Amino acid sequence: CSSYHVMNKKKLSVIKIAGGGIAGLSAAMYLQRKNFQVEVYEKEKKIGKSRHGDFEGIENWIFSSNNSNAFKKIGFNTDKISLSPVRQFVVHTATDKPFKVKCALPFFNLVKRGSNRGDLDSQLFEQCVKEGIIFNLGQQAPENCDIIATGTKKASAYISGLNFKTNSKNQIHLLLGSKFAPKGYAYMIIQDGQGTIATAFKKDYESKVNPLKNCIDEFSKLRIDIIDPKKFGSRGSFSLPFGFKYKKPFFVGEAGGFQDYLFGFGMKISMLSGLAAAMFIEGKGPAAKKLFRDLNKKRKISFINRILYERLSDNQMHSFAKRFSESDNSIELLSSAYEWNIKNLIRWSTFKSRYEIRTS
Repeated sequence: CSSYHVMNKKKLSVIKIAGGGIAGLSAAMYLQRKNFQVEVYEKEKKIGKSRHGDFEGIENWIFSSNNSNAFKKIGFNTDKISLSPVRQFVVHTATDKPFKVKCALPFFNLVKRGSNRGDLDSQLFEQCVKEGIIFNLGQQAPENCDIIATGTKKASAYISGLNFKTNSKNQIHLLLGSKFAPKGYAYMIIQDGQGTIATAFKKDYESKVNPLKNCIDEFSKLRIDIIDPKKFGSRGSFSLPFGFKYKKPFFVGEAGGFQDYLFGFGMKISMLSGLAAAMFIEGKGPAAKKLFRDLNKKRKISFINRILYERLSDNQMHSFAKRFSESDNSIELLSSAYEWNIKNLIRWSTFKSRYEIRTS
């Protein structure tokens, strides 16, 4: 195990955080800058080691503030974070030819997840170390932590993918339908000579199809050169916990079920949950409660969206995606799907304990 820290001025008190993912790092950075001394316990020997160097996206439609503002509010320097805006992508379905979706504003920002220099996790870690946060790497967290940000232990979905090198141009593709990702979605991202193909699908379908192979076969039609491919796999949870308490220890990120249940664009929700817990510890109870309430509404709506999404046939999925591509303001259309209104309140009352997505 190892420990990284830079001590500076006298701190108010020591705050212990279990887990060095983006939720834990967000809580740590905010509190450290508010004159607390923060210690982070991470069971891996490097921050980001549990990731695979794959590309992911931070959405720009669930919340009104953009991604740069979210990082700044937490206390990170966005000039030292690689955020590549994405304004268009190609949608593939099993029922028709691929079609393009465009928007003037970025749908999301691409980031690379992992422990290497240039990866998001590594960039956040470097800023945290410079701020004076103590990292206990390769260590299990003690039981008296103030914030729990350790991820989920449950699995109801699988992610199967591969990272590769390529000479193909930058491009992004989304694949929908049971052939590519049963009750889920798949994608290919190529950025500056590196690529990721991944499919996220419901656990029950693991042995019935080979969605990753079907995705690779689809992209072979585009003559994408895949050099030195390396497979990876991970898991996800659709469990939405009840009984949130406004007191220590605060469960944030995946440990607290703070994610987007529809398409898994959960990084911003995860980071903001860490920020909300940190604000509570700082003493900003009313503001922290408001942020937690907003986050809870967003994840409940995404929970509803996921159940509705799983009901769609391949033809219906294609029809919705096509309509989305023809919209004059597609990002506004996405944003409207996350609005808390009377219709969604009724749906929440009806759906909250049904289907493969379960509350716990």
